[in-house]
Amino acid sequence: MLVGYNNLKDSDNVGRGTLSEARTAPFESVHLAQPGETRRVDVSAELNGSEMKWTGSSLFRDSLTDSDDLEPSPEELEILQSQLSNVIAVKSNRQTERKAKRAKAVERAAANVVSVKSGSTSRKKRASVQDVDYSDPLRYLRGTTCSSRLLTASEEQELSRGIQDLLKLERLQVELTERCGGQPTFTQWAAAAGVDQMTLRKRLNYGILCKDKMIKSNVRLVISIAKNYQGVGMNLQDLVQEGCRGLVRGAEKFDATKGFKFSTYAHWWIKQAVRKSLSDQSRTIRLPFHMVEATYRVKEARKQLLTENGRHPNDAEVAEATGLSMKRLAAVMLTPKAPRSLDQKVGFNESLKPSEVLADPEAETSEEILTKQFMRQDLEKVLDTLNPREKQVVRWRFGLEDGRMKTLQEIGELMGVSRERIRQIESCAFRKLKNKKRTKFLQQYINA
Repeated sequence: MLVGYNNLKDSDNVGRGTLSEARTAPFESVHLAQPGETRRVDVSAELNGSEMKWTGSSLFRDSLTDSDDLEPSPEELEILQSQLSNVIAVKSNRQTERKAKRAKAVERAAANVVSVKSGSTSRKKRASVQDVDYSDPLRYLRGTTCSSRLLTASEEQELSRGIQDLLKLERLQVELTERCGGQPTFTQWAAAAGVDQMTLRKRLNYGILCKDKMIKSNVRLVISIAKNYQGVGMNLQDLVQEGCRGLVRGAEKFDATKGFKFSTYAHWWIKQAVRKSLSDQSRTIRLPFHMVEATYRVKEARKQLLTENGRHPNDAEVAEATGLSMKRLAAVMLTPKAPRSLDQKVGFNESLKPSEVLADPEAETSEEILTKQFMRQDLEKVLDTLNPREKQVVRWRFGLEDGRMKTLQEIGELMGVSRERIRQIESCAFRKLKNKKRTKFLQQYINA
């Protein structure tokens, strides 16, 4: 408790009390250095045969030796009561101030807890952004656009107006460039627009902001469309990139006053950009875009007719569904397919190559190889019926030596005779070979 000492006597020894034994008595003593000043001192003393001395304006306590365990006498209690009666309790504002400080400390602690939570949340957000795999552009693109919500119809109208205003200012700049023969200054641009420079800058910034928000809010639409064209010659990242170009074009051409949503309108621009990129980049031999577009129409018609009828449609049904003539449909069906490497690994475990499982249509079978060997043997038997000069001329003439057919002039130079003489030798050899007895071994190969 708070106690004060009021006008203590100047005598050196105001009162002296000796207690044989006292119980533990907690109390607070206040020393008055100046009038009206209070100071709190916590004292918890175990008075065990202690002696209290009051000297001047100060209170001090000396420990005495322990005495016997006796109960305090009534005289000792009266002396202690008389001494404490001179002490007057003084209320202080310190207690109220301490309570206020404690309340403020609690409020500050609560505020610190809230700020720590918010800080941890922000750190988590920053950590989540840092965890994005920048080596995967598609995953990074999803991470940066996942927070963008879908736009409402009113927001699309507002953004469309901002984009159209931006395009109008850009067209004005192009006109000034053509008129002046060079890039106009910002002051000239603002004067041509009929506004001051600050207003022009605000309109440009607002238009850029509208265009950026319109595009970011619809990137997920590009990804969903690009997934439908995987595996046809381009990877998904390139397809998304081309689709974003179509999205930008759709944002510039969108007119909100027509009453339809932007996603419905931009869907066709995205598909057109993706298909055009496939026709230009996915094939080794480039096809015209109208042929590629007709190919997509035929594929979609076949898929739809198969779903509706439960069977594969014929060419007449496909032509009717696509609006193509039979001649045009036949031309579309003959378009070359995208080439694939024979060394590319395929299969569940990617342990096979197409070259290992696909038959080569130009490769010779074992039967064909054996037939050719027998034919060479029989042909040699027939040529052996000629004289050596005739046999050599026939072999050179038809390329039986090295696979290359030689002219009469070349054979004459090799044999050291004239071209005419080689012709005569060749004619004589042909007359002999026309004999059926000589060529009876070769008849079976002619019939085969």
